Amino acid sequence: MTIEGFGNIEFNKRDKEWFGLIDNICPGNKVELSISVENIDQDLNKKIELVKKFAADYEAIAANFYDFAYKKYKNTEFEVTRNEIEKMYFLAAINLKDDNETWWLTLAPSFNVTSIYNHFLRFTTQNRKIIWANFDLTTDS
Repeated sequence: MTIEGFGNIEFNKRDKEWFGLIDNICPGNKVELSISVENIDQDLNKKIELVKKFAADYEAIAANFYDFAYKKYKNTEFEVTRNEIEKMYFLAAINLKDDNETWWLTLAPSFNVTSIYNHFLRFTTQNRKIIWANFDLTTDS
């Protein structure tokens, strides 16, 4: 199946999801997109519209992740500027879950980052709010 403006996705029967490496979400790189479904025959129109809206709102959405990561490192020996955080990580993968409200997102480190930052930042969001991350959500900074 082709999503106009993004590229091709294929159905993965085992994981019950449509998957593809697509363009036009994160400037400068392809993103792994997966869309969770009940079965191969499920209508994807609403989900595709949500992906398109995500792409249109990408800069604002990404800002939340970069701000969150900056707060994680702020006031520690590993503190770097917010701008440096944005340069260090890029969106690598998104997964829209069955409920059409939950997204799993992965920011990958750029190839030249210092080893202390050489790890994936993973987030779960609902209605654009971060509800889980693979690092401390209770940062006070």
